[in-house]
Amino acid sequence: MNDFNRCNKVSGVYCLKHGISDLKITIKLKSQDSIISLPKFEDYSQGSNALKLDTTTEEYVFKWQEKIFSRWEVQRYIDEHNCITDDELKYHENVKNIDYTPGKIFTYVHEDYYLPLPYDTDKKSKKGIFNLETYLEQLNLNDPIGRVFGGEMISTMHLFSSDENVMDPVEWMAMHVVFDNSDYNEESQLIYKQEVTLLSLYHNLTQNYLIMTPDVNNLELNPYSVETPSGVQWGYQYAIDVEFHNLEDGEELVMLLNKLHKRWDRKHKHFVNFHMPPPGKRQYYVALEILTAEGFDMDNLYIEFNIKVPEELQCEDTLHGRTHTSVANFIDFTEEWTFGHSLELIIEADSGTDPPPLKLFFEAISTDWWGRHRTEGYAYLPLPLVPGHYTKTMSCRRPEELDIVTARSRRFFLGGCHLIKDLNVLIDPHSKNANFTFTTTGTITIRWNVISQSRMGNIGSTSAVSSSCGASTASALLRGAEAALYKYKQARARLAAATKQLVEPSGDGFVKY
Repeated sequence: MNDFNRCNKVSGVYCLKHGISDLKITIKLKSQDSIISLPKFEDYSQGSNALKLDTTTEEYVFKWQEKIFSRWEVQRYIDEHNCITDDELKYHENVKNIDYTPGKIFTYVHEDYYLPLPYDTDKKSKKGIFNLETYLEQLNLNDPIGRVFGGEMISTMHLFSSDENVMDPVEWMAMHVVFDNSDYNEESQLIYKQEVTLLSLYHNLTQNYLIMTPDVNNLELNPYSVETPSGVQWGYQYAIDVEFHNLEDGEELVMLLNKLHKRWDRKHKHFVNFHMPPPGKRQYYVALEILTAEGFDMDNLYIEFNIKVPEELQCEDTLHGRTHTSVANFIDFTEEWTFGHSLELIIEADSGTDPPPLKLFFEAISTDWWGRHRTEGYAYLPLPLVPGHYTKTMSCRRPEELDIVTARSRRFFLGGCHLIKDLNVLIDPHSKNANFTFTTTGTITIRWNVISQSRMGNIGSTSAVSSSCGASTASALLRGAEAALYKYKQARARLAAATKQLVEPSGDGFVKY
């Protein structure tokens, strides 16, 4: 069997905006019930052979550069003869004056020099100085020819006038949280020292960022195992959490969010092509879709449409077109032609008036292998500009000549002829004297949606609120409130005028009723 090698520890880098003195470090520690931590897919707490799922979790809270002593450190620093340096003497005073009970987790601060820093600053600076001087000598930047053109060379002047010095020392401050698994005798004397680093923090004082190894995790979803560098586990799991400096108020956060919102608005305007309706105008958005057709005689069918807009309305979109040619499908022993052709219209009208309906004319046309186009039927629909969702099945009629034999012969051999010159005859067939008759054929099913929008509040104001959909509840509520306020002002004015006529002072100072 292959061994399960779990390596879920990664480092994290945090750019600090404020100081790190208020940093709060929390370590949660619990015993590990099994060798490998597996996901819990079921709850066995209700079973007869119930497992012990809940284990005691110990929580340790530390501050930045807070020294917590281990058990062997207490025994070492309690004796003054073991303290030589100033830091050790300071630890001796702390242990002697404080009643301290050591635990499983303790800390090493920067003065302990427990682990090396990310790199040795002094060696790097010295090496950099040596290499830079060597490169200057090899490049001959102090060549006398350079002085002829005005002193030092331009590249040398830019190099030494730069604010960013490549040889500036980088200062670090470290802190380590360590787990103590050492062996002690009955007198708390160290027998065998065993410890492993749970968390290492490196603060870059020059650039003000923090490196955490490992990063923050969750004790239930992604626990870290307490184990040696070689992978030997010590039967514990832990989680890390850090809390940085908290601002006293959220003014700075609110300012950043406002800036982010303004920037988002500027970018959003480039993606959304929306223009507010002009003052005194209302815009209607019509999305029309030609769905299906049924009941026609011939196959290979397409629909041609014409839209007539009344003079009171303005529309700049395409008002004439056709669908693709569709082949019939048999659905429940019925021939059906599917199209799914969509059309979008933006219509502008004067606000405050009911716009007249649009006039939609449809013609179903079939084709054959000779390329002949036959008119299968016409349909007319007055489309009202009322916001909502609608579906309509229209019955089609085909014009035929009065002579049935001539009409059928012409349709069979030539595909028929165009008997309708003006589509307005479909609106009222009895209004004009026509030399043809209508025969009912198939049906056409369409679907459309209508949305209206206009400015709210003061129509002439440029700072009016953005336009709203006619079906919006909030917009309707605002319009109702404005209308109620306007009616209240009118009623109050009429009451004041009526009262003025009833109560009028006379010339002698008395009131006349």
